[in-house]
Amino acid sequence: MAVYKFKVCVVGDPMVGKTSLIKRFVYNMFSDRYMMTIGTNIYKKTISVNGNTVHLMLWDVMGNAGFRNIIKTAYFYGANGLFVVGDLTRPETFESLPDWVAAAIEGAEREIPLVLIGNKSDLEWKISEDDVISWAAELFAKGYYITSAKTGDNVNRAFRDIAKIILKNEKF
Repeated sequence: MAVYKFKVCVVGDPMVGKTSLIKRFVYNMFSDRYMMTIGTNIYKKTISVNGNTVHLMLWDVMGNAGFRNIIKTAYFYGANGLFVVGDLTRPETFESLPDWVAAAIEGAEREIPLVLIGNKSDLEWKISEDDVISWAAELFAKGYYITSAKTGDNVNRAFRDIAKIILKNEKF
């Protein structure tokens, strides 16, 4: 049994639910109150994956696109994985995801495995699951998840699976 520490960045436009997803996973809590992330917040959760101990360092990256070029080197360097998050009630939030992916890869200075999350499944969707699948293919995602930070639907599964993907991807 080995111990690993993975840096996973969580990106996407403002108000797609990045912080809510992380807080649901780390603390099993949800709040409807919106507080804009300034810079980045880092959360930690230790999980067991295939008999290994994995310390996930979750970097909640601010969603303001105007700062994307400024933050890419500081926040994405050394990342082992990336969640790109879109809001199922706002299709336009998926359109910016290729730019987030490009910034993350440039900042990390290497290809990193990414997973697409379509969040807010508890609300009325404005895009289909087929659209989410198409976005995942366009982004070369290792997978996609339809989640609700509010209800917790698929949140733990997404975070556990990205740890499994990183374990397969990394050369130890």
